[in-house]
Amino acid sequence: MLAEARESTSSALTELRDLVRGIHPPVLADRGLDGALKALALVNPIPTTVVTRLPGRLPAPIESAAYFAVAEALSNAIKHAQAQQIRITVEFAPHRGGAAGELTMLVSDDGRGGASIDSGTGLRGIVRRLAAFDGTLTVDSPPGGPTEVRMSLPCVS
Repeated sequence: MLAEARESTSSALTELRDLVRGIHPPVLADRGLDGALKALALVNPIPTTVVTRLPGRLPAPIESAAYFAVAEALSNAIKHAQAQQIRITVEFAPHRGGAAGELTMLVSDDGRGGASIDSGTGLRGIVRRLAAFDGTLTVDSPPGGPTEVRMSLPCVS
């Protein structure tokens, strides 16, 4: 029974990863992750700075997961932080000796703080999306602010 459960779980995870990989907004196809994030910032009602350090285009599933994760973190900051400024920083850091590495995304704001993974569905949704790619999310948001949502995805450039 244990082997059956393990196989079923593995199969479900594979299906979930395939589903997430199939989602790719047109703005990413047209502009890449850098351009898509800058487009998000332009329509944001709170002044938002975007800083990216990318070696070029990343695999489409990684770009899609990163885009949606940042978009959700940005949405949370707009709705809940009462921030005056938001900063998005996205950087690819290669591992020594290869093209594989880690994509790190940071969404920070100068708002009221108090954000928690356990306090709503937005951050939990990001955790689930990133977990499909073995990614992580951490939140540093003391009462009174500021808030930093740090996300990472292992990937190949």
